[in-house]
Amino acid sequence: MGSTPLSVVAVKAKLSLIWKDLSKWGIISLGKGFFEFTFSTLEDVRRVRSIPLWNLNPGMLKLFAWSKDFNPKMQHNTSVQVWVKFFGLSQEYWQKNILFTIASSLGTPICIDSVTARPMHERTFGQFARVLVDMDMSQPLRYK
Repeated sequence: MGSTPLSVVAVKAKLSLIWKDLSKWGIISLGKGFFEFTFSTLEDVRRVRSIPLWNLNPGMLKLFAWSKDFNPKMQHNTSVQVWVKFFGLSQEYWQKNILFTIASSLGTPICIDSVTARPMHERTFGQFARVLVDMDMSQPLRYK
């Protein structure tokens, strides 16, 4: 979620707005930016887990299944979210699906920035398109 993890109170407040249709759920801080969630129904677990990254604005919440003997102090995170700039793209390629296809060669695309997302007739900037990409830094970087 960034260099300073959100507090459990802040995460709960943000997710309460996003998950307002869910049954009763809870959150516990495990330290080092990790949280454990509990849900009332298996259907709610499935709904939440169907989206691996949640935008908490600011910050991203990345979900993964619980593993036995999980210890936050033993976790080595190699995943980072990076704003990638694509220079020299013709304006017709500034569509979310096309940008996500291009960005998927680097990692998992999360979102495009607000300027890139504007319709062409509302843009005043066009030097580069930006996509937020979740990248695994344990893998070699691609430069081409």
